[in-house]
Amino acid sequence: MKDLKFFALVIFILTMGCKQQVKRVDAWSWSKLDIISEEDTQITINNDDDTSVIRVFHRGSFFSPLPKNKKIKVDTIKVFFTRAEKGTIFSLVNDLILYPASTSKFCTDYVGDLQLVIDYGNQFKQIGVYASVCNWNLLSDKTRRLHNILRRKIKKLYLGENE
Repeated sequence: MKDLKFFALVIFILTMGCKQQVKRVDAWSWSKLDIISEEDTQITINNDDDTSVIRVFHRGSFFSPLPKNKKIKVDTIKVFFTRAEKGTIFSLVNDLILYPASTSKFCTDYVGDLQLVIDYGNQFKQIGVYASVCNWNLLSDKTRRLHNILRRKIKKLYLGENE
């Protein structure tokens, strides 16, 4: 009887000690959010601090490509989003990844590209890619709202408006 109690105690300690705590992801546990429009404009929003960075890559175009050995020019701009704006952007991006907007229209591979990445910093990322959608900013109400928030902060940059 004593051996049975000891054996049960050892099994109990082993099973309790080996269980990993599973943390649920909430709306404020993300560390970084990337919005990449047309592969040329990358907006990185940090949840940990107030600074957000926009990188604009000047890769040339189909009609005027960069010379063979020339490096891609990158412009960097700092932007500040409020906590409320970050929460709204996260919510819209998360919804656009989990519930993709669809369109009946198809454009070429070179028009209408949007990549959304939510990095939780602990071995987990959510990624959504919209390709060949013409104007990604007109896909749905959520893409319109996301575009309007970004446009308020980023006045003169190209954000996928393909009229």
